[in-house]
Parts: sequence; structure tokens; C-alpha cells
Amino acid sequence: MISPEMAKEFLFPAWKQWGEIIRSYNIPIYGMDSDGFVGQLIPLWIDAGINVCDPMEVAAHNDIVAMREQFGKKMAFRGGVDKRKMAAGGRELEEELLRIKPVVDSGGYIPSCDHGIPSDVSWPNYLQYMKGLARLTGWLR
Repeated sequence: MISPEMAKEFLFPAWKQWGEIIRSYNIPIYGMDSDGFVGQLIPLWIDAGINVCDPMEVAAHNDIVAMREQFGKKMAFRGGVDKRKMAAGGRELEEELLRIKPVVDSGGYIPSCDHGIPSDVSWPNYLQYMKGLARLTGWLR
């Protein structure tokens, strides 16, 4: 839990070096797992060659739609579904899935909630979530 400035000073050199090693082996994916708000870190990650961010925690004010607009396809994402909306179910969950649709449609994104499915998500709401994702991604019509 350090500032973006400290991340740039102390972590960026290692991230950059690892990225060079990864690219030298033609490995296409260099991912970063980070909790909390990551908007200020993503530019550093992109500069270091990191191209996947996981998870995108909505409760930490990460807006997957805004981040895709800001960073384009320079960064792929996983997460970005608000687990609180999963717990609420019904119309709130439907609206949440519609909210992320532009990012799903643009690719480079695996929709999910951050971390695991929380215990306050009921089985019927989980099924609604999974069916909604299947429709959103084209697995179900």
C-alpha cells in the first residue's frame, strides 16, 4: 500500500525488467494482480509492458467502462462486476450486466466479480448472474 509516486520509484524498474524478460520469450500476457483503486497505476503498468489487470474491484471505484475508454486495448481486464449488485439480484444485477456490456463487446475482458463470489450472493442470484453473463458473452441466446 504505497503511493503511485513510490510505485514508480521503487517498483517500476522491476516491472519493466520483468516485462523485457517476458517479451524476450514471446509471452503475450503480463498480468498484475492489485486490489483497490488502480487508475493511477495502470499508466505505469502499461509503460512497464503489463497488459492485464486483475481484479477490477468496483467497490474501490474502478469503473471498467471508463478504464476501457481511457486506456483502450493497451490493458485487458478481469473483474469489474459489482458483487453488491450480484447480492441484490433482480433488476439491479441486470443493470450491472448492461453497464459492462460495452467492455464485453470490445473484447480483452473477462467479466467477473473481484475475488470469489461472496457468501451473501444467493443461489438464485448466482444463477441469474451466470445466465446473464452467458447471454452477454453469446454463450446463450
